[in-house]
Amino acid sequence: MNTHPAVQSVPQNRLASLPATRLISSRSRLCTSPRAILGLLAAFWVLTFCGNATAQEIPGWTLVWADEFDQPDGSSPDSAKWTFDIGATGWGNNEWQYYTSRTNNARIENGCLVIEAKAEQYQGANYTSARLKTQGKASWTYGRIEARIQIPRGQGIWPAFWMLGTNITSVGWPNCGEIDIMENIGKEPTLVHGTIHGPGYSGGNAVGGQYSHPDNAPFADDFHIYAVEWTTNLIQWFVNGEQYFTATPASVRGAPWVFTQPQFLILNVAVGGNWPGYPDETTVFPQRMLVDYVRVYAKSNPPPTVSGALINGNFETGLLAPWVGKDYCCANPQGGNITDTNGLVWDPTLNGPNNQGIRNPAFGAYACKLYGNFSGGPNNPGFYQDVDVVPGTIWSARIRARTESPDHIRDANHAKLEVSFFDDSGTVLAKYVSATFDTGMPVNTWVTLGVQQQVLPVTAPATLMHAPPGAVKMRFEVTFSQQLWDWGSIYFDEAQLQEIVRPRLSATLTPAGEIEITFQTQEGVTYQVLCKDLLADEEWTPLAAVPGDGMIQTVSCPVTAESQLYTVRLE
Repeated sequence: MNTHPAVQSVPQNRLASLPATRLISSRSRLCTSPRAILGLLAAFWVLTFCGNATAQEIPGWTLVWADEFDQPDGSSPDSAKWTFDIGATGWGNNEWQYYTSRTNNARIENGCLVIEAKAEQYQGANYTSARLKTQGKASWTYGRIEARIQIPRGQGIWPAFWMLGTNITSVGWPNCGEIDIMENIGKEPTLVHGTIHGPGYSGGNAVGGQYSHPDNAPFADDFHIYAVEWTTNLIQWFVNGEQYFTATPASVRGAPWVFTQPQFLILNVAVGGNWPGYPDETTVFPQRMLVDYVRVYAKSNPPPTVSGALINGNFETGLLAPWVGKDYCCANPQGGNITDTNGLVWDPTLNGPNNQGIRNPAFGAYACKLYGNFSGGPNNPGFYQDVDVVPGTIWSARIRARTESPDHIRDANHAKLEVSFFDDSGTVLAKYVSATFDTGMPVNTWVTLGVQQQVLPVTAPATLMHAPPGAVKMRFEVTFSQQLWDWGSIYFDEAQLQEIVRPRLSATLTPAGEIEITFQTQEGVTYQVLCKDLLADEEWTPLAAVPGDGMIQTVSCPVTAESQLYTVRLE
């Protein structure tokens, strides 16, 4: 909750589709009409309708930590679970309160945690409040984190339920990463916000979404359940079980995705600040945030951990590691063309002389440079990184490439991205490749190399990669090929390996006799919506092609039979 987040709202995008369909802006709703039997089938998921689970019995999740705030009235929060931030100004937010650990500001009442903001003179401030955190007590990497909260109200009041990386003491903010599960500012009583902050996307450049109360009522009128589901390369925000925003590595526009490390919880009520503004004559004190419970869940029986976030994919450490350098020519077996004698990626200077690195303002300060070793014969320097993989998962891969004048590549020099899947014996089960970066590419321009073709075990066009049965590892590999004495070098940056997550689907049968199918999209993926009248029918009829943009999309489709089946496939 460091500063005002730049909200990315769900747009009403146009849809490339057949005339019978349209893309609309709508919240997810359950199908309740008995008029027709509607099925949703997919290559990877099936939507089912079921009753509400109890709070501690969420299908697919196991409760691992909770505070139900059931201590005696008037007592302090459980010191085994919570500690306090003490001080004024909000650590850069220009807040007006002084945070204390007194029961005047944080206590248990009627089975709730009460965080109370008061108008009073204390330690040079005109207001007091409390900020609780689990730092040093408990932290988590991934999970479902939720709380049932009734927020306070009023101009200048800023309640929040959020998380910070445990490494904040060593790397600072925003490099530690921040996940704002729920924030509200008093001047927007019917809105709550969900946001992430990280290096290159913090403060006013943060990535987030907002949720509007479906009845246009103030959130302060009642309790609501605020939650995130945080998994590898995916964070989803919910209010009362309704998903309203999603963030993935693609959302941070080439900046580092830092949400792979443990984070701790924070609950607080701020008074004033850069974003909410300050109390005025309409603001009533005291203001109280009531927290019924906080619960943390882990995935039940999770599959083996999959790391889609390449480490040091932007080379911003200034080092090649953990990438492995390779050079197939005996004259240079250690990949010395990639790094200097100190193991550093080439020094960043734009338009430098031959064999000198480049600064890339769009993607950071460092890029990795490859060129041939001039051995007089074919040679293939490069770099690669391995990650664990689960059979059946779906992936996308890309890297930026650039050749810079005057040392641009010439003659037969070229480079390519390859992604291979291996079994536990090291046998290659499948391989995918990008287009070739060669002399036909523009000079002094960043070009995106993405997977375009599968070459093993079959040859076929492909923009997404499927981990085959038996796969345990995948290798993201870039190779530069020099023929004889051909000149030139290529810079590489912003390597990304992203698992394509199977979104949840929801459906609504409208009074107009159409079905609305709603699902979360990811950037760089096209979603094909198809239907057929009978399960026995072999052919699906295409209805719409939805370009993924990281937002929630809803497709409206006609119902042409009493029993209609729909599917959404990835392309």
